[in-house]
Amino acid sequence: MKISILQKLFIFSCIILAGNSLLGYAVYKSNQKLHVSEKWVQHTEQVISQSGNILLLTLDIETASRGFVISNDSLFLEPLNTAQKTIFANIGQLMQLTQDNPAQQRRIDSLNFYMKKRLGFSLKTIELRKKQGLASAIAYSSTKEGKYYTDCIRQITNAIQQEETSLLKQRKQTNEHSMAVFNQFSVVMFVLMAVFTILLLILIGNYWIESIEKEKRVAEFVIINKELAFQNKEKIKQEVANKELEAFSYSVSHDLRAPLRHISGYVDLLIKNSSTQLDEIGLRYLNTISESSHEMGNLIDALLTFSRLSRTELKRVKINSKTMVAHILKTFGDELSNRNIEINQKDLPDIMGDESLINQVWVNLISNALKYSRNQEKSVIDIGGIIENGNVNFYVRDNGVGFDMKYLDKLYGVFQRLHKAKDFEGIGIGLANVNRIVARHGGRCWAEGEVNKGATFFFSIPNNYNH
Repeated sequence: MKISILQKLFIFSCIILAGNSLLGYAVYKSNQKLHVSEKWVQHTEQVISQSGNILLLTLDIETASRGFVISNDSLFLEPLNTAQKTIFANIGQLMQLTQDNPAQQRRIDSLNFYMKKRLGFSLKTIELRKKQGLASAIAYSSTKEGKYYTDCIRQITNAIQQEETSLLKQRKQTNEHSMAVFNQFSVVMFVLMAVFTILLLILIGNYWIESIEKEKRVAEFVIINKELAFQNKEKIKQEVANKELEAFSYSVSHDLRAPLRHISGYVDLLIKNSSTQLDEIGLRYLNTISESSHEMGNLIDALLTFSRLSRTELKRVKINSKTMVAHILKTFGDELSNRNIEINQKDLPDIMGDESLINQVWVNLISNALKYSRNQEKSVIDIGGIIENGNVNFYVRDNGVGFDMKYLDKLYGVFQRLHKAKDFEGIGIGLANVNRIVARHGGRCWAEGEVNKGATFFFSIPNNYNH
């Protein structure tokens, strides 16, 4: 029996509908697997973070009791009192997070036991110091019983973290295998749907025209497949980069900030309590250490801001550049009122971009122009923009100290400075942030300058305002 064209169209349409349903199901299952994987990643990070906090509180207890024994100053007991209030609640939360893992539950039971022992040891040491004096407290501390409890806590914490990391790795491998199977199935179904779509086109039109269209469609689908493969690779790279940045941020905020706080805190205590025992040179040394610790804190904050720029999701909106620059100039009102300064604001085309990030770009460039031209008898700053070759090119020009063009490649580097810190304040990350923000918008940055004759900083944004 001969099948009519309408029957063929109906049959092919049913096949395509069924195939699309299967393809949708595969995508749904793949997304489910990805969601589960992300959930376990978050769970592992919570367990590692919670166990790390417990270890930090343990060290606070140890440090506080030791400081009190040495100094007999009750100020040292504040971290111990804080840790005593929260540490067992943290252990309870860790117990709840791992309630589906008997091995981890046993470790946490041991952790709770040794934590009580360690806290009891510290409290007894403090009691001996209060009632019997320094010698008794030191003698009791010399038994190394406290060190044994701390070592046990550290070993248990490491074991908990290693267990969670190992479990996460196993789960990820299982999920990745399942996703690979789903992806292969999706590719096969996608190709099959493409073939049936092409057959439908052949049935509708002229054979010769349909043959040409078939070749075009096949070429288009090949490009699409390559693009999908490329996007998938880029997505994986981005995910790896994001995880590395998250690990970096965690390390900076916890591993670097904690010792920095201790340094700053102890220096302040020395200045407050022991300044009369130090000569002028000793006090100057302590003040230098304090200032350096604060400077390091600022560097850490700046580095965190720089690392987060690549992960911040762009929220493109219409930006009135003229209004934005005018508002920023108002924020520098105090500085402008005390200087002989001329600011020439030219045309500033509207753009599409992330309003918060573009605002940071203008603030950095205008702030630099004001800073590096402040030693001039009269500061002159020009701000403008022009639409050119599909881009909006903005500039900020000043008549300040300028720079040597042979150092241009260092201008947008992290913590790179072309002028001495004693002459011009700053930590050398503002232009690096500008460059990263502009690059994320698909633009670029460049600059021109001459020593003692000023500098001009440019940045471009794609002119997609009308698209």
